[in-house]
Order: sequence, then C-alpha cells, then structure tokens
Amino acid sequence: MEKKILYIYFLLFSLFLIFYTGIFLAPYLYDKNRFLSLLIYSVYSSICHQLPERSYYIFNHKMGVCARCFGIYTGALVGMILYPLVRRLDNFKIPNRYYLILALIPMGIDGITQLLGLRESFNELRFVTGFIGGFVSIFYILPLLLKSLRELIKYRSTLY
Repeated sequence: MEKKILYIYFLLFSLFLIFYTGIFLAPYLYDKNRFLSLLIYSVYSSICHQLPERSYYIFNHKMGVCARCFGIYTGALVGMILYPLVRRLDNFKIPNRYYLILALIPMGIDGITQLLGLRESFNELRFVTGFIGGFVSIFYILPLLLKSLRELIKYRSTLY
C-alpha cells in the first residue's frame, strides 16, 4: 500500500473526528462560551433539523445534531475505524449497491412512516437505523474519496 493513501486516510479520519467532536462541543460550551456554542450549532443546523424532542442531551443541552444524524455520524466513525481492518485502503472497488440500499431501508421506513403519521419513532430507533446507514455508507464513500484525492495529488505533482 502506498504511503500517500495512508496519509490521505489519516487526514480524512482526522477531519471527520474534528467534525464529530463538534457534536459534543456545542452543548459542552453552551454555558462556558455561548457565542462559540451557538456558532457550532449553526454550522450543524445546515445539515440537521436539531429538533429538541428528537435529540439526545448531554451537559444539560441538546447535542449538535438529532438522534438519527448522531447515529449516522457515529456509524460512519466506527466504519472509518474498522475500514482498514476489513479492506485495504488502496482497494477502490465499491461493494454491490444492493448492500447500501439494504442498509438504508430501515432508516427510510422509520422516517417515511413517521412523516406519513402512521406512527411516532423514538430516539433509540432513529439512532440505530442511522448507525446502520452511516456505517455501511462509509464503505462506498471512503474508496471514492481515497481514489479521488490520490488522483488529485498525482495530478498536482505532474504540474510542478
């Protein structure tokens, strides 16, 4: 495996870890530095509805994202940690798309049945269905990112 791929993986992992940490920083900083906390909440508001009744609470404040998004990002984090143990980082082959569809079906059913008013979901189910979707999605997203960034680095090195 080339070193560049490993560096790219660690860069992506580090950036994602910073993003993930913000989910906890927003409520943690709320009573310590309200401006910074609200700034972090506003960043996450562009990707999540942040409804209080659909969120977990820590430090006496809701997390930066709702329970489903927290599940998605936690699943993605676990997937990123396990990815190099399951697949080689320089293997850019993407799994069969049916695995991704299968993994997203529970989240879809949960969200759609709630949206249609057929039932009310609960945070634990939102988290679990999000976790499954986020975990499996990494095995599709990471190979594309690794391959694209490796090619970008190769291209840039030919320019100089």
